[in-house]
Amino acid sequence: MGGVVQASGSTRFDPSYYNRSGAADLMERLHDEPMLMQGPVGSVLMSGEGSSDVPPAFWNIAEPETVERVHALYAAAGAQIMLTNTFQASSPALVRDGIEQGADEVNRAAVACARACCPQFVVGSIGACGIDWFEKETPAYRAARAAYREQAYALLASGVDALMLETFVSIRELEPAVAGVLDVAEGMPVWMSFAIDDEGSLLGDGLNVEAAVVWAERHGASAVGVNCCSVDAATRAVPRMAASARTPVMIRPNAGSPRRDEDERLVWAEDAEAHARAARVWVDAGAHLVGGCCGTTAVTTAALAEVLEL
Repeated sequence: MGGVVQASGSTRFDPSYYNRSGAADLMERLHDEPMLMQGPVGSVLMSGEGSSDVPPAFWNIAEPETVERVHALYAAAGAQIMLTNTFQASSPALVRDGIEQGADEVNRAAVACARACCPQFVVGSIGACGIDWFEKETPAYRAARAAYREQAYALLASGVDALMLETFVSIRELEPAVAGVLDVAEGMPVWMSFAIDDEGSLLGDGLNVEAAVVWAERHGASAVGVNCCSVDAATRAVPRMAASARTPVMIRPNAGSPRRDEDERLVWAEDAEAHARAARVWVDAGAHLVGGCCGTTAVTTAALAEVLEL
């Protein structure tokens, strides 16, 4: 396990356990061929009976076997890349959700769950930490940056092949995340993915997807993309991103908004065939990575695998 040492009064992270060979292999593959990422873990867990209000990160500690089974289903469906169940596993998010274990323990457990099915690659998921800030170098900004730094290091030291900053809705929201992650990335791949509306604009600040891609690449992104959008929005966004990006393009739309059934379970209107039909267009338009976001399951992953002939 990599250690943390103090240098000149600041924290310096030891990157000796980072999985650099895996990162190099992953990025080479991503440049050379379309790849398939697993679908979500969180929405699968939340769709279970009595589980809709249980924070997904809690399962990594309380019932890791269940998280392992979700990953295993995606691997069996053809997913080449696992995505850790850590979207909301930064320290502020864990405190908000009443999870007593710290970010280091929860994120390491999540990586172990993803590795249990012996996948080709594992990418560490990082979502917005929930700290509002208004000016750089204020206590709030520094706290957000530190939270992202802590989570990124826990994932990297646990052996992930890359980090995914996902579902960010504005550049402002992303800024402390990028700063914190790059504090410890030490050259490991950092992927950045935005949530967009049907017009291809970021949900939070209205920036168009081309400008978001350019910003991300200028600030260290090794791959860029959108997720948690509609299939139609994804189809319109791929050629726009491909025309603007110098790095691999990622696309992972969701299955729409959930509803509650008669048993109060969350239910999504998953349409695996719609994803599969669109994926053919995405790949032809320049997508390097495809997958599904909230509400999709291994059924969609299997349909995408057939398109990619995996």
